[in-house]
Formats: sequence, structure tokens, C-alpha cells
Amino acid sequence: MNGKSKLIAENITAIIKKWPSVDSILMENLMAEDVYDPYYFLSLDVYYSGSIPPPEERKKALCFGKIFETSQVKGKDRLIVDEVPVRIEYKTTGRITDIIERNDPTFMRGGTYVLYRIINSNICYDHSGWILKIRKELQNMPQPFWDRERDIFQARMEHCLSDLGAASMRKDELFFHISIANFFQSICSMLFAINKRFEPSFRFFSDQVKTLPVLPESFTTLFDSLLRNDSDFSYAQKYEIAELLTKNILSL
Repeated sequence: MNGKSKLIAENITAIIKKWPSVDSILMENLMAEDVYDPYYFLSLDVYYSGSIPPPEERKKALCFGKIFETSQVKGKDRLIVDEVPVRIEYKTTGRITDIIERNDPTFMRGGTYVLYRIINSNICYDHSGWILKIRKELQNMPQPFWDRERDIFQARMEHCLSDLGAASMRKDELFFHISIANFFQSICSMLFAINKRFEPSFRFFSDQVKTLPVLPESFTTLFDSLLRNDSDFSYAQKYEIAELLTKNILSL
């Protein structure tokens, strides 16, 4: 991390940690080292119990940012500080506790990225030791957790495959692209679950999924063929590749 980005992270942490309900602040590893790379941004996760200041107060507290945007749907702020994009997400400690201690599947329909961030981020602030306790528990998730994750994404993969077949037969270009995008996400999420790995950002799926120790037969060849965006394969042929890839994954 360059000095400017480190200073920005430290300044934001110094402000947010003063809010009474804040327990922990984590900073995700940078997705790029070059500030001009489109993947470059600072990402902070703020874990709290109770409540955090409303958007207007947060904007005032973080007034050194040139631009401040907040999501009305999710607890998320975005700002730009010295040309560096910054994303701040606010998450309750209770949500993470429900995932781990109650094994609550309703939180995990979107995958395990929220847990990946806890394991792989840098701790900027730790008030109570809660985050260290959670990290320890995440390193020993029981087999039923992974089985459930596999089941969720296996069902989604099979559903997407069916959609791919229908889109191929109808030559529905838009639906085919939507279905194949969902298919890729599903098979990657399922393979991470099979390997007992938390999912990284989608930006890292392509690199990390190919290095997993347990992969189906001919995975890389089939995966890359399905990714190709040229006229070498018709929609029907791509569906056949997806069908074979699904069959191989189900054999694991």
C-alpha cells in the first residue's frame, strides 16, 4: 500500500472508532497496487452493535472527502479522498454471529465473501477482541456448513444450466448472457464450498478458482472454452460445454 492510501485509512479509522457502537474496523487488501488501476480502491468494513450515526452526521464527520455518497438500501458510504476511491461498509456484529453460531442459511444466499473479508483483511481497530474470536471460529467451520453451501449453489447451478438450455434453443441472446453469468458464479461458489474455502471478490474468481486443490476433470479447459467470447462456439455448443462441466462437478 502506498503512503497516501495508508494515511487515508488511518485518518478514517481515527474518526469512526470514536463512535460508541463501533467494535472493529477492517481494511480489505487492495485489489491493485497502482492508484490508476480501475480495480484500485480502499475498502473498510466497520462492525458495530447498536446503531451508527445517520448519513448526514457521517458525511460531516468524513468531510475531507471530495465526494460523499451513501446507500439508502445498504449500510455503505462512498467517498473520494485525494483522488483515492474509498468504500465503507457498516455491518452488525450480530449478523456475523448468526452466520457462525446459529448456522443461519438466510444470510448466506449470496455466498461467503463476507466471511472471506473477515479472514483476509487487515485489522485497523479492535475494541473488544470480538473480531479475533470470530476469526478463530471461521478457521474451523463444521462440515455441515460447507455441505449446506454446496447444496445451495448446486441447486443454483442446475437451475442456471436449465436456463442456458432454454436460451440456447430460443436463441435469446440477452437471457443466454444473463444465464451464463449466473452459471459461472454458481459453479465457482460451489467449488469454493467443496474445497472449504471462503469466496473472494468476483474480481478474483477466475484466478483463484483454477488453483483450488479439488477440481473436476478438464476443468480449466472447459471453463476457458465457456469464457471465450467469439464465434468459434454457437450457443448450442456452449450449452453442451456447460452441461459437461456440470456433470464433472457433480462427480466430486
